[in-house]
Amino acid sequence: MRASAIIFSGPAAIALMIFYYFIPFQIVAGGPDWLGRLRPLVLLVSVIFIAFGFVGLRREGQLKSQMTTQATLVLSLSAVVVLGMLLFPELLANFLANLLAD
Repeated sequence: MRASAIIFSGPAAIALMIFYYFIPFQIVAGGPDWLGRLRPLVLLVSVIFIAFGFVGLRREGQLKSQMTTQATLVLSLSAVVVLGMLLFPELLANFLANLLAD
């Protein structure tokens, strides 16, 4: 049961980061301006989800319960993706702009 919370925290963080990068496109397309004020909050919540997953993974290890390799793998991969999105925002923004250009 706890492994499912750890597994879902990673993809939730990735989904939030994708939403973070699509906010400017939504504003340009005619969305409300208050979406721009959500960007720092979305960024913070994404990092909190990854931290929550690692804390849950550590607690599971301390309780000597059976940790799944799947939970560890998904969380680690999600952390790498989120950190890559945080460290290289221009590359991702250029990729999305080229991808969405008509």
